[in-house]
Amino acid sequence: MVVRAILRTLREVWTEPGGRLLILSVLAILVTGTTFYMIVEDWTVIEALYFTVITLTTIGYGDLHPTTEFSRVFTIFFVLAGVSTLLGFLNFILGRTVKEQVELRQERGK
Repeated sequence: MVVRAILRTLREVWTEPGGRLLILSVLAILVTGTTFYMIVEDWTVIEALYFTVITLTTIGYGDLHPTTEFSRVFTIFFVLAGVSTLLGFLNFILGRTVKEQVELRQERGK
């Protein structure tokens, strides 16, 4: 049920101006980070994706970390670009959700 709601919201966002760009930006950030860490750090797809998500969500468990200066410098810029992209995406989704809830309550109140 939750997965269906998420997919429905993503489908709706895909049709809105800016929504498609945000979804593609998030996917591009995830693919970029995963690919980079697979190549440079020689991690598996799962390790690289895991590190990418854990880093961009600012959880940072520390079980995986960049081991080269090149990876560390990449990670600095990757975090700045990725976190801001994710925040923009969440802001768009949450703003849309709040707007829908307000409109729904206004309709009920009439």
